[in-house]
Amino acid sequence: MKRVRLTFVGLAVGLALIAPVAAGVAFPDAPPPTGLRVPVPEFGRVLTAQLERPPGTIARFVGHQGRDRDLLVILLFELRAYPYVAPPELAYLVSRCTAMGELDPRGMGGGVIPGGDWRTDPELQYLALDAQPSCQSVR
Repeated sequence: MKRVRLTFVGLAVGLALIAPVAAGVAFPDAPPPTGLRVPVPEFGRVLTAQLERPPGTIARFVGHQGRDRDLLVILLFELRAYPYVAPPELAYLVSRCTAMGELDPRGMGGGVIPGGDWRTDPELQYLALDAQPSCQSVR
């Protein structure tokens, strides 16, 4: 009986260690934006840490939005918590006035998108307003 319990515990630990790797394969990242020097998974790790998600949460990069005139960059992610069966939570990292190649995930703001629609999220709509301060006034 003790041997059966140990086998079950070993299988459970093995699955817990393999699940994040398997989820990364099952839910691959979208191609990164041109010019991004930091690997996309690093942005995802910083995002999950900023949002204080549980261990084993993966952040899948799904796309980006941007605007050249003020270097607005919004990196869009799906967050999936272990055991990866619940619907994903949508989240983002955002930066203005920093070139794509100089983005550092630790210096970006971020948040969760309640309701799960990037196009109607009030925070993202606010960030994209033309009335935002110029980059010169931000620096």
